[in-house]
Amino acid sequence: MQIAKFRWLLILILLSTGISAQSQIKVTGVVTDASGEEMPGVNISIKGTTIGTITDLYGKFSINAPDKSSVLTASFIGYQKKEFKIGNQTSVKIVLEEDAMALDEVVISAGYTEVKRRDFTGAAGKANLTDMMKTPIASFDQALAGRIAGVQVSSNEGMPGSTFNIVVRGNNSLTQSNAPLYVIDGFPVEDANAAAINPSDIESLDILKDASATAIYGARGANGVVIITTKKGVAGKPTVTYNGSFSVQKITNKLDMLDPYEFVKLQTEVRTKAEMDKTYFSPIGEGDNQVIRNLDYYRHVPYYDWQDEIFRTALTNNHYASLTGGKDGTRYSTSLSYLSQEGVIMNSDFERYQGRMSLDQKISDRFSVNMNANYTRAITNGASPSSTVSSATSSLMYSVWGYRPITYDDTDLLNSLYDPAVDQANDYRFNPILSSREEYRKRIEDNLVANAFVEYKILNGLKAKVSAGYRLKNVLSESFNNSKTRYGNPSRSEGVNASMRTEESRSWLNENILTYVKTFKKKHNINMLA
Repeated sequence: MQIAKFRWLLILILLSTGISAQSQIKVTGVVTDASGEEMPGVNISIKGTTIGTITDLYGKFSINAPDKSSVLTASFIGYQKKEFKIGNQTSVKIVLEEDAMALDEVVISAGYTEVKRRDFTGAAGKANLTDMMKTPIASFDQALAGRIAGVQVSSNEGMPGSTFNIVVRGNNSLTQSNAPLYVIDGFPVEDANAAAINPSDIESLDILKDASATAIYGARGANGVVIITTKKGVAGKPTVTYNGSFSVQKITNKLDMLDPYEFVKLQTEVRTKAEMDKTYFSPIGEGDNQVIRNLDYYRHVPYYDWQDEIFRTALTNNHYASLTGGKDGTRYSTSLSYLSQEGVIMNSDFERYQGRMSLDQKISDRFSVNMNANYTRAITNGASPSSTVSSATSSLMYSVWGYRPITYDDTDLLNSLYDPAVDQANDYRFNPILSSREEYRKRIEDNLVANAFVEYKILNGLKAKVSAGYRLKNVLSESFNNSKTRYGNPSRSEGVNASMRTEESRSWLNENILTYVKTFKKKHNINMLA
């Protein structure tokens, strides 16, 4: 009797599970803005539930709704939230409209002038710095991914201090750089080091995404323009601000590697029995202490975990202090910051020292002067984990994942640069721990950007602005490979070697701008620039 009851209960559970699965509706779709541009990072959710997802780089999404009566919600910062009942729809296209109130409140920096979002006719995006600064970040590009429609952000590698790739509206060239032009406080640079700007010093960040950027900046703006404006002083009593953070980084998911038993089992499949009898299955010890090794012997032997050896728990310290204030037409802002970041790979770290100064002086009702300067020194230690010389097998991570976990003789793999079982003629695997510990790599980069301008109001609405800028970039790269490294061991023709490389670049800028801004009858606006 009990068996019959259990059987009916099992049937009811299976039927209810089948009915529940059949009632779910898979909804796929794409989200665009009013101009038809796909929007990545849009929040898609089922109202009243915890079910949710976000759109990918192409604005596409897929979500399972409980039933036809479910309400799908799409939301994105600066855009109106959109909701609709799913019904029988399985494929949808969602168009998000910009928030009307945000259009009046948000001001876009469009080249040499600033306009309200409502009056701006081109394609532009504005970063929400309040949300970006909620997490401790070393540079603004780390928090920019998925926050502005049409802007793709990807990482070159996880090395401390490395910059991110920012691509505006897709790749335009197959052979040349697709990086945008950076304009920092009015100074345009093509090779901006994002890490040279402290995120806490940024007042606004705007991105020009369409052809209007080329009308202002010429061919340099063909890949889009990232306009960064730093903070200025505020009239009032001197105000001291301090921000500090401490964070811990570690590898969350290591690759599953072969343990000794699995590794030796693989060797039995790729090697002959004679080779195995001479290596992994050869007896060890002598006399009564002799041990005959077979496959089961390797189930419980100690082995090398190369990932545990090279990865570590890394600490990061970030400190920022600023002083702002002003009175009687004088406003000032100064800041100092220090960042220390260890890499999760041994013998790698990044340090940044940064100082900034801004001064606004109103000499008269018609004449004003502004000066600001930013200096940064960035020090990077450690070799790039993804760099290669002649083959992918010479990269650091290839050896971490490709080195064998055990040895069949008395060889100490941890202190041997090369595995004697590997043919070095066509396989360049090396001991990743020994080489990383012995290699010396250091890069010191100094960046100075200084701007100044004078502004004179000729008539009401008509003003002239003369500005000058200067940028200095110095880079010193040092390396040393001793006899225990992959590039300095005795088997290489160059042997022990060292190198030092210096780079220096200087840029000057002069701009002379005449603008006329006038409003007639509270609704007719004229904005002219020469």
